[in-house]
Amino acid sequence: MIWTVGTLFFGLVLILASIPLVSSPAQRATGEDTVDTSGITVNVSASLADDRTLTVFIRSPVDRADIIDPRVKIEMPGHQMTVDADVLSAGPGAFQASAMLPMAGQWEVQVSIGDDVIRLPVDANPAGP
Repeated sequence: MIWTVGTLFFGLVLILASIPLVSSPAQRATGEDTVDTSGITVNVSASLADDRTLTVFIRSPVDRADIIDPRVKIEMPGHQMTVDADVLSAGPGAFQASAMLPMAGQWEVQVSIGDDVIRLPVDANPAGP
């Protein structure tokens, strides 16, 4: 009986130890700005995950969302490096663009809406302890 309980307990410990821990990388806000373009207030924000996945969020009033056509450009000014980020609809009045930054450093997100450009600086250096 003791042998069976011990074996069962040891087997359970091995099974639980073999299950990988699933967690999403921590996110940190990198910046936020608002622009008033053609009478439409548009809010732009960005967050950066620990794995350097940058996500840009663009929000506009739902009743005016069909008027804006946001474009996102991500570049590292000191290195003449750019990263493509396709803008996708994330629901009424909401758009989202994501990209993996290939290296740490200072980046800039440029969101163009009509003739207006919002620039958000992004510090992709590892977060301190």
